[in-house]
Amino acid sequence: MRKSMSKMTTTSSLPDHITTELRILFVGINPGLRSATLGHHYAGATNRFWKLLYESNLVPERLSYRDDVRLPEWGLGLTNLVSRPTAGMESLTPQDYATGRLVLMRKIRRYRPRVVALLGITIYPILFPLEPPQSGRKPGLQQVALHHSRVVLLPNPSGRNAAYSYQAMLDAFRTLAPWTTTFSQ
Repeated sequence: MRKSMSKMTTTSSLPDHITTELRILFVGINPGLRSATLGHHYAGATNRFWKLLYESNLVPERLSYRDDVRLPEWGLGLTNLVSRPTAGMESLTPQDYATGRLVLMRKIRRYRPRVVALLGITIYPILFPLEPPQSGRKPGLQQVALHHSRVVLLPNPSGRNAAYSYQAMLDAFRTLAPWTTTFSQ
C-alpha cells in the first residue's frame, strides 16, 4: 500500500507530492512567489516543467500546475530543496541550503524513489559538497546516488534559464524514460 504525503507542513511552503514506490522524485531549488501564492508547483507563467513532462512522454496527458497533486498516479513526485519561496535563488542563504539538504535526505531515505531528478544544475554541488568541483557539469545520469536512488541532473525549467534551449531541456527530460512507463501521445 502506498503512503502519501500531500499536505502542507511546517517545513514546506508548498505541499510535497510524494508517495512510496515512486519511480522519479523531482526536486526543485525552491518555490517561486507565484507558485507559493497559488499553492502549486511550477506555476510561473514561463515555467516549462509541465510541457516538458508531457512532451518527454513521462505523463500520458497535458497537465498544468493545478494537476501537481496527480503526479503520484504515474509514479512521479515533487518536492523542493529549500521550502522558502523567493523571487529568485539569489535570495537563498547557505543556512537555507544546509537545512534543506537535511530535510531532503530524510525524504529520500523515507520514500526511496528509484531516481532523484534534480531540476537545476546548481543543486548538485549543494547536495554533493565533497565531490570535486567540475565546471560544465552536464545534464543526465550522474555517477552518484542518494540513499540508493539514482541521480539525474536536469536543467531548471524556469523561463529565466537562458543557458539551455527548450530542445536541450526536452532531451534531458527524455533521459528519464528508463525509469518510467512511457505513454503514447
